Amino acid sequence: MNLDELKKQAKQDLPIINHEHLEQEAFKNQDIAPKWLDYRAKFKLLVTRHKGEYSRLYRQKWEYYGGKADVKIYVAKPFDLKVLKTDLHIYISSDEEIIKLSDKVIYLETTFEFIEGVLKSIDNRRWDIKNAQDWKRFEAGMI
Repeated sequence: MNLDELKKQAKQDLPIINHEHLEQEAFKNQDIAPKWLDYRAKFKLLVTRHKGEYSRLYRQKWEYYGGKADVKIYVAKPFDLKVLKTDLHIYISSDEEIIKLSDKVIYLETTFEFIEGVLKSIDNRRWDIKNAQDWKRFEAGMI
């Protein structure tokens, strides 16, 4: 599941459609909240796993560009420059594999933040429904 698919689902799940029977909309929250909680858990785990992969890859690149990697690695992928410790971050941060994995982590974090926003909207939806019900009672002269 990607961010665009989640956005489409949020557009379907969040609107209050049945203004005449708000109690049904209130019960709908009980269906959509667990689904989004599952998405949050799934993406939180993905973020954590990919951050771990990023840390491992960063260490491997640090060893590679710092000249401390295994000799077999340099045979497969030669690197003949002597990089100062102060310049290691420049080489590591511009490495294609690092950039690709960093982009993946940022995408997953953005997706996780979106899901968090949807969950807040579901909570707000409860208040919107309650306020709409109170307004209906007020208009009917029941309050």
